[in-house]
Amino acid sequence: MNSLQPSSILAVDIGSVNTRALLFDVVDGAYRLVNQGAGSSTMGAPRDDALFGLLNILRDMESTSSRRLLDENKRIIRPEQADNIGIDYCLTTTSAGHPLRALLVGLYPQMDIAGLRQSLAPFGMEAVAEIHLQDGLGARGRLNRLVHSRPQLIIVAGGTDGGARTALLEMLSLVRQALSLMPLGSRPTVLYAGNSSLAPAVREMLSQQIEVVIAPNIRRADGTQSLDGLQAALAEAFDSHKRRLPAFHRLAAMSDSGILPTARGIETIAAYFSRVERQDVLAVDVGSARTLLTLARAGLATSALCSDIGLGHSAADTLERVGEAELAGWLPFHPRKGELAQYALKKGLRLAHVPLDMRERYIEYALLRAGLRYVLAQLGDMPQPGLLLLAGAALSGSSQGALSMLLLADALACTGVMQVKSDPHNTLSALGGLASVAPDAVVQLLDGGILQNAGSLIRLAGNAPIGETALTMRIKRANDETSEREVNAGDVWHLPLTGAEQAELRLQTRRGVHIAGKRRLSMRLTGGRGGLLVDARLDALAQTTAMTERALLLLRWYAAASGQDHQVAIPESWLAPPEE
Repeated sequence: MNSLQPSSILAVDIGSVNTRALLFDVVDGAYRLVNQGAGSSTMGAPRDDALFGLLNILRDMESTSSRRLLDENKRIIRPEQADNIGIDYCLTTTSAGHPLRALLVGLYPQMDIAGLRQSLAPFGMEAVAEIHLQDGLGARGRLNRLVHSRPQLIIVAGGTDGGARTALLEMLSLVRQALSLMPLGSRPTVLYAGNSSLAPAVREMLSQQIEVVIAPNIRRADGTQSLDGLQAALAEAFDSHKRRLPAFHRLAAMSDSGILPTARGIETIAAYFSRVERQDVLAVDVGSARTLLTLARAGLATSALCSDIGLGHSAADTLERVGEAELAGWLPFHPRKGELAQYALKKGLRLAHVPLDMRERYIEYALLRAGLRYVLAQLGDMPQPGLLLLAGAALSGSSQGALSMLLLADALACTGVMQVKSDPHNTLSALGGLASVAPDAVVQLLDGGILQNAGSLIRLAGNAPIGETALTMRIKRANDETSEREVNAGDVWHLPLTGAEQAELRLQTRRGVHIAGKRRLSMRLTGGRGGLLVDARLDALAQTTAMTERALLLLRWYAAASGQDHQVAIPESWLAPPEE
């Protein structure tokens, strides 16, 4: 173990609803999670102090362990002392609070602006406006946009090093003119990540008016992009912004890491898994206020984060974004007039509310599916991952691992064979934040099973008559018991396969149906909370024309994923025609 690494680490994540604290320490030569706590976040009225809620959690953690964390002045004790007193390192991540408002300036939307938008995603910053050579605004229109969008950060990119200068200098001149029209106390910081030969000119033009930060050019000479340098500067801007907020002022003073964005840590871990597993990885984090999708390929991650898509604070916003028609397609009943809006409003007002009956449960599932599909569209890339990482209580906290896999299959339209891991302790963001501080800790915690095996998902694609055999399976379990199973098109089949139990599978699809382009596959799968879920539904739902058919399918699929063997019963009230 690297002697420079901290021994005991307190990782704190401040969410919109909940604050969580994780305590890692070295046990028998390896890092392990030794204590954890959670409680309500104290953001906004009446306290508006994130530290207040954290102190309550740390006191509870002290009462359940032999470690003392706080001194008599309610400060975290650092470094660790003898007799289990204090910790060596405090890491803080957050997804709470209003996003930083950023205005994007570039030459071309397909290159500069697209790269800037991609850079912003893991920091939860809001791109309030953009100007570029193809925006059709002209100089006056661009100047108005710069001034009236009220940005807190202006990010400028464009050109390769040593390349053309004139067009970018004209854009920078407009930025300078706009800054002069803004009140002194509300002028934004300018972050420059363009043609590096212009960096001295940028400082000379703007530094007398505002703070200027120079980052490496995002465009390489070969036309590709490198966002690492810009994202390092964005991390500093994020930390600086949070530190100035009253809610984070006291907490920031106690944090060794500064204030890091939760999504950035998840993105880091997704990229790590894509390198180690040598396959595409998709991380899914559904929260009360925000939803994050991160797709990692060969160590490079792309994220889409929507600050108004969630199942609690943002439930009403989610419904407004996706529309009631999108939800209705996943409901086994005709929603009553105003029913969906009332449920979304109730979720926003009562954040701890859980569905009271099956009708509300289906609305919740529909909201989850539709919200994820909306964020997937922002990602702009249809993922076909071999590994899914699930974060957020909506997915990782469910006791029904197979049901989570079923909902993801609906929302993400992924096909093929996917291993699914969940994050029941909400460690992904902390692990990502620790990667640069204590890399051994990250590896040891992952090897030690800090993530839970949720199961495996096999999703078929293609076309087949509903009700006819789509897949034939030969299953050999660890006790050498062998069985065969046929799965019909339009059906879902669940095989409980718990713990470390393994099974060998031989799969054969019918003509016209495939698993990630293959009709024959042999594999060995390890069990998990949700076992194995085989999704052979294909386009069965799209073929339904009557509510009775749709209800029967949706309830049957739910029963299969939930391990229910009894016959599906449809309440008569669900089949009533929609109200006029």
